[in-house]
Amino acid sequence: MYTTTTCTYVTEEILLHETILYIIWCLGLTARIADIFSPRYPYVLPDASFGELRRIVREQRVRMLPVVADEKKMKLLGIIRRGALLLVTSTRVEITAKDLVEEPSVVFLPSEDVTTAARNMLRADEWYAPVIDDEERYIGVLGLDDVIRYALDNYREKLQKPVSGIMETKVVYVEPDTPIYKVWQMMLSRRLAALPVIKSGKIIGVVAEHDLIMHGFTRPYLESPSGHRRGPTVGEVMSTPAVTVEPDVPIAEVASLMVERDIGRIYVTDENGILQGVVDRSDVVAAWLRELGLKPL
Repeated sequence: MYTTTTCTYVTEEILLHETILYIIWCLGLTARIADIFSPRYPYVLPDASFGELRRIVREQRVRMLPVVADEKKMKLLGIIRRGALLLVTSTRVEITAKDLVEEPSVVFLPSEDVTTAARNMLRADEWYAPVIDDEERYIGVLGLDDVIRYALDNYREKLQKPVSGIMETKVVYVEPDTPIYKVWQMMLSRRLAALPVIKSGKIIGVVAEHDLIMHGFTRPYLESPSGHRRGPTVGEVMSTPAVTVEPDVPIAEVASLMVERDIGRIYVTDENGILQGVVDRSDVVAAWLRELGLKPL
C-alpha cells in the first residue's frame, strides 16, 4: 500500500507554512495535481523485456517508467529509474521489468495541491512521481516540468529575478577526451544524470544518462578493462550544442527553455561562453516556492 502523506511533529515553522498554503488555496492561487499532471505518460507491465525498456527510454526520453500489474486493473507495482538500465549486469533475455522495479519515494493522489506536491518532490529529490487514484490504480505522472509549466502560466511575474541568483556555481564537468567509463563512475558516485563537457573553459556539449543508453552501453562494458582501453570518449557521444544563457537572464526565460526544449538543466555562461553555473528544474521550482513564501526543503 502506498502512503501519500508524511506524518511529523508540529512546529511553529510547519504551522506557518501550512497557514500560507491554506491562504493560497482559499484565494484560488494554486491548483490540484489533477489539473496539471501527465495522464499519457508511458508505463510498462512486469514482463516487459530489458530491450523494450531501453527502447521506450530511448524513444520517449523518459527518466522513469511506472510498472503496473496489468492493463485492466492498472495497480501500480513501482517504478524503474532510467539509471537502473545502466546498472544491469547482464542483457540476458530473461531480465524483465519485474527484476528492476522499486518502490517510489513519493506517490500522489490527483486531489493533492501542486505546491505541497512540489515541496515533497524536492525533499525526496525526485523529478517525477506516479499519480494514483483511491484504489491505487496508476493514472499518470506528475513531473517538475508540469509544475514549471503551471508556474509559468500563472506566476510568470514571480520568476523575473536573474538566474544568477539560483544557479549552482560549483559545477562538476568532464572534457572531450574523458573516457565514458569515468563519466559513468562520476554519475554513480555523485548521483548526476548529466555532465557538461568543457574545453578551454567553454562548454561545448553535454553528456547524459540518455546519451549512454542511446549508444547501447551496459554495465559489463562500462566496467570492463578492455572497454576502458577501447574508448569511446565523451567527445564521441555527447549531445551538442549545450543550451546556455547568460547570468542576467530572468528565471522565467530559463524555465520557458526547459519546457520548450524538454531539458532538465541549463548552463549559465558569460559573454565569452565560459561556464559560470548550472540551473536545473528543481532550482526553478524551489525559486517559485520561495516567491510564494514557502520554504522549498
